[in-house]
Amino acid sequence: MSNRGADATSWPNPRYGWFVVSLLVLAYAFGVVDRIVIGLLTQPIKADLQLSDTELGVIQGFAFSLFYALFALPVGLLVDRWQRVPVLWGGVLVWSLATVGCGLAGTFAMLFLGRVFVGAGEATTTPASSSIIADYFPPAQRAKAYGVFAMGGSVGIGIAYLLGSVAIQLAAGARDWAPSLLGGFREWQIVFFIVGAPGILLALVMALAIREPVRRGGAPTTEKLSLLPLWREMRTNRLALLTIMLGTIMNVMIVNAQLAWFPTLFFRVHEWTPARVGSALALVGVPFGLFSAITAGWALSWLAKRGRDDGPVLVMGLQCSAWAIFGTLKCLAPTPQLALAGHVATSLFATWAVTSALTALNQMTPNRLRGQVVAVYTLLTAFVGVALGSVAVGVLNDYVFTDAKGVASSLALVCAVGGLSGIALLTYGRGAYLKAVQRGRSFGDVS
Repeated sequence: MSNRGADATSWPNPRYGWFVVSLLVLAYAFGVVDRIVIGLLTQPIKADLQLSDTELGVIQGFAFSLFYALFALPVGLLVDRWQRVPVLWGGVLVWSLATVGCGLAGTFAMLFLGRVFVGAGEATTTPASSSIIADYFPPAQRAKAYGVFAMGGSVGIGIAYLLGSVAIQLAAGARDWAPSLLGGFREWQIVFFIVGAPGILLALVMALAIREPVRRGGAPTTEKLSLLPLWREMRTNRLALLTIMLGTIMNVMIVNAQLAWFPTLFFRVHEWTPARVGSALALVGVPFGLFSAITAGWALSWLAKRGRDDGPVLVMGLQCSAWAIFGTLKCLAPTPQLALAGHVATSLFATWAVTSALTALNQMTPNRLRGQVVAVYTLLTAFVGVALGSVAVGVLNDYVFTDAKGVASSLALVCAVGGLSGIALLTYGRGAYLKAVQRGRSFGDVS
């Protein structure tokens, strides 16, 4: 059990704090790799397992989000009442083993089940990491720490595309090197083995290297287990919380639609090979995604220094605008070069919503409820954002834009509708968020 009520001035050594953040970034990155590498494998999986686009969307979105969402609140309770480090590395181990398990799948049901457990493991990452960061850094530095943590998403996307591209090229050779071990597997199955293995090692490193930080503020962990404090907090800040969560959901929905289907757009519309698509998207995603992660925290800090308490709302709204404009244009681009140029524009803002949401939720919420509030945020973004984004495109492909190249129109529609809806929601709830921030300052452990 961790101690509470530490002196607000006795913060951990900054160097060690940033070391911990670097491991959290790796965990986030590996999670994203294991989550989205399937986007490069849609064509062979569809052919081998005889799946429709709707079924592909279900596997990429709903299957992952099912336990990701259902485990969110129990994980949040663990994060607030128990040691967070074991929750974190245990989740890394579960999703890494599950990714390897996806490589053993030979049916829709087996692949669905593997993806379910990938989601179950990844449900630990955001609540545990968010709470850990809040106790390693003083309020003035948290936005930058969350921005660097969000870097894991961009790094993970780049690694997923790059490693996926390399793994696709190595898969056939791997069977020749170890025919007795891998000879009976398809190339896409071997890719899952390759990308899932590093997370197992990372889980061991995190278990040995990360120390549980002292909790700051809040009630003792011996208080009776109850969701009533969470319910009261969410009822008090309901409009502000909905503003942040729904604004994030719109962004997450579009991001997951893109992760699931943007590579397929290049396969079907521009006739590129999976290896070429992976290399191109990694080349764009890594540098510009890193830029997005770094600038998100700096932008929030810059706005806060100028007295803009609505900084997270403004930053999140800017990403919605980027999706509505550049996201729509890149999907409808007549050439792959123009599509990649549009991808650069959206990548510049790729992590702004996540960084803004974590910053905003911690500004509004007392320490003793942060894990649970972030868990509710995780539940909603998973059930609505993650699940809906990929499935919506699959359904549109099968029933509306039924031509093979219709994936471009399906993706463009999701970008336009999601981006404009996000802007409207954030504009409507901005005032309520400002009031919640003023209330949050009374907690003593937020800024």
